[in-house]
Amino acid sequence: MSARLEDTRMVTGTGRFLSDFLGPDTLHAGFVRAEQASTRIAALDVIQAAAMPGVRAVFTAADLGRDGVAPIAHVDLPREDGGTTEPCPMPILCDTDIRHAGEPIALVIAETAAQLADAIEAAEVDLEPITPVSGTAFLRQFGTQGPARAAMAAAAHKHRIEVDIPRVTAFALEPRCVIARGVTDGGLHYRMSTQNPFALRAQLASHFGWDVSTIRVVADDVGGSFGMKGYMSREDAALAWAARKLQVEIAWIPTRSETILADAQGRGAAGSLQVGLDEDLKIVAIEGQFDIDIGAYPTHLAFGLMNNVNGLTGMYEVPEIFVEIAGQLSPRLPLVPFRGNGRPETTYAIERALDVAARKIGVDPIELRRRNLIGPDAMPVTTGLGFTIDCGDFPKVMQAALDLNPGAQERKRAAQARGMLYGVGLANCIESAGGPVRKPRPDFARLEVAGDGTVTLSPGVMSVGQGHETTLSEMVANRLQIDAARIIYRHGDTEALSNGRGSGGSAGLTVAGSAVCTALEELIAQGSRHAAASFGCSASEIAYRDGAFHREGTNENLPLAALASMTGGIDIESSFTPPAATFPNGAHICEVEIDPETGMTKITRYVAVEDVGRILNQVLVEGQLHGGIGQGLSLGLGEQIAFDEQHQILTGSLMDYRLARAEDLPMIETGSVEVPTALNPLGVKGVGEAGAVGATAALASAVSDALWRAGVEDFDLPATPLRIWEALQRR
Repeated sequence: MSARLEDTRMVTGTGRFLSDFLGPDTLHAGFVRAEQASTRIAALDVIQAAAMPGVRAVFTAADLGRDGVAPIAHVDLPREDGGTTEPCPMPILCDTDIRHAGEPIALVIAETAAQLADAIEAAEVDLEPITPVSGTAFLRQFGTQGPARAAMAAAAHKHRIEVDIPRVTAFALEPRCVIARGVTDGGLHYRMSTQNPFALRAQLASHFGWDVSTIRVVADDVGGSFGMKGYMSREDAALAWAARKLQVEIAWIPTRSETILADAQGRGAAGSLQVGLDEDLKIVAIEGQFDIDIGAYPTHLAFGLMNNVNGLTGMYEVPEIFVEIAGQLSPRLPLVPFRGNGRPETTYAIERALDVAARKIGVDPIELRRRNLIGPDAMPVTTGLGFTIDCGDFPKVMQAALDLNPGAQERKRAAQARGMLYGVGLANCIESAGGPVRKPRPDFARLEVAGDGTVTLSPGVMSVGQGHETTLSEMVANRLQIDAARIIYRHGDTEALSNGRGSGGSAGLTVAGSAVCTALEELIAQGSRHAAASFGCSASEIAYRDGAFHREGTNENLPLAALASMTGGIDIESSFTPPAATFPNGAHICEVEIDPETGMTKITRYVAVEDVGRILNQVLVEGQLHGGIGQGLSLGLGEQIAFDEQHQILTGSLMDYRLARAEDLPMIETGSVEVPTALNPLGVKGVGEAGAVGATAALASAVSDALWRAGVEDFDLPATPLRIWEALQRR
């Protein structure tokens, strides 16, 4: 297949996104939200809102309480410092304290979107100030403190950096949105733009005590997710409860302004990292301390940096390391996974530390990295943090990136001749995929062959733009040797198969693809047994080729369609659990030109070489890399959620929230080094997050290189014109 199967319907306007399923009788739902953080509800009056034309219902926390609906439970989080955290369950609708701006206070349901907006505006909420939430919610320590401190004390060179990575919002093209319908037998049909239908179903059932079999979650095409759509939110809980209670169909389709105000956010980490080197410039120790801004409600969803702490050792030999990571409460929206989920942050920290060390010592940053890379002969290797990397050729990956970027000196001279500050930077990056690292989770796949020869493929993975429909369908067509037009792809439906892990953690092919592979082999094995019985021979005499089961040494064969017709159809469901996480890795090179008069940064060239294991579809790999790189560069150029002193969001629209535009991004040249893993039958390592993991660090390296040559000794992103101009003035 040369093109993505999804593309035809996407570019012709026939995609099936959530709003395409709105019916003439669908009611519209929306939320009255708190406009200020750190307040308490002194008075709430929804009488006028409830009486407005077209309004079917207005629900508050009191209504939920009368039905015995509890808040989303607080979960105790680890405190390795011996401290404790005050429980803070998350109310579905707030009735007292408002911990962050945007919290839902009331749910309004009306006949039209216009009537809904009028009713929300009519609700009256009086707020009075309270003390902002603060404190440590969790604290974890990794590595061994004593040996790391001793090695650091003996190091010939010690260099410390400070990092401050701001919060961002996922900004998916399609916002979180829902069409919920109560079913007459007490069930629930829940259509949502989600990346994990099965997790959402399980969480709804658990929270309300509903039988999971009474809940059907469905998602068709989904306009992006990036981690934000992988769990049950308080809006989900409110909408599911209301739809079942009223036995109607209701839709919540928020505006872009509401999503910025209400969507949980990502990133948000600050801290320091110190690297110690010996006389030969070999890393002897790393020490780090990071605070994560987890927002007003502590949950395990804020564990991204902790779950991916292995990135702090990068692709390097690090004999001793100690890191402390703390989650700090704040009067802000909760923190959830965002593309890379801790991996870009750790990569940025270690790569920036190596750049600073190299420049202050006076050694080429490339040479410093080369001296410390783990070699292929060391594989499998267990890092200083106890994580095992099964395979890889890190020196080859870095050299491949350098080879793909000739002519840097000529471009440097040309830029300087125009009065520009030129910089080039490199970042090596590695991330875990298909995990979690400590205990990988399974995924599932189902194959159904009908008598007419059509094959329905139902994977547990959720396609939210990655192209899984293309890759997995291609896999089935190739293995069964049938026309791809005979394959029906069915994803995002909890009735299609027993379970699924959804989208996330670069597990699409590593785990879900392997589940499909396993199902294909089971299908052929089962079909071979049926064919053998039909031919009156042993299954060992049956070979599958050209879409049929052949009895070797004879001209007898039984086409797959005929066998399915004869047996009443074939139905196979399989699962695959990886024995361990994989470790895709890469090297990214970025070149920039900075105007010293304005501080404006222009990214002029970008090269990325990745080892994502065996490549099944080059076009899709490049697409994932391009998208991830774009998001990583956007963060480095200034994308961030900004707050005032009262923790009110200042970047509430695209007029203020700086997403990278097409003109900000360069042409991207990609390459690959394929080192297949033995951890799954496909040999793949994962690619969904690879681009984002390396891009921010590569941009930082290039900008710092340009500013270092101009006399600025240290510079932390974002590379906004004002910050760069100010740094140049302080030289």
